Amino acid sequence: MPKASLQFGASTENLPIIRHFVQNHLRTLTQDTVRINQVTVAIEELCANSILHANKEDPDKELRLELRSQGSVVHIYLYDPAPPYDLHQYPDEPKLLRTDTNRPGGLGIYLIRRLIDRITIRRRKGGSSVYHMMKDLSP
Repeated sequence: MPKASLQFGASTENLPIIRHFVQNHLRTLTQDTVRINQVTVAIEELCANSILHANKEDPDKELRLELRSQGSVVHIYLYDPAPPYDLHQYPDEPKLLRTDTNRPGGLGIYLIRRLIDRITIRRRKGGSSVYHMMKDLSP
């Protein structure tokens, strides 16, 4: 699959567009609906975290999602104008209570960790960030 790219503003209204984009491109790589759904959920969680928490739902802030394949592995890149957040601050299980809502926090991070093979985060010049996730789609 050649590189597929989607640029979108930091608005939760774009989540259905992101989901459709991801699922359409993953179907060109595999017919395994379980794997397609795993990757889709992980990407939605990552994008939702960036939209809601890092970019405070500011639709003027532009994010870019790229999907690339290398053999059976799909590489997902999220280019985010906000500084990266530390995934390691959340426990492996989503038991952390948020102080503002007194509800469990970190569920999205937990799902990403469970559904994706690997995630790395890199800070770019100017303070923006790149999230790179990998998932092997082979059976």
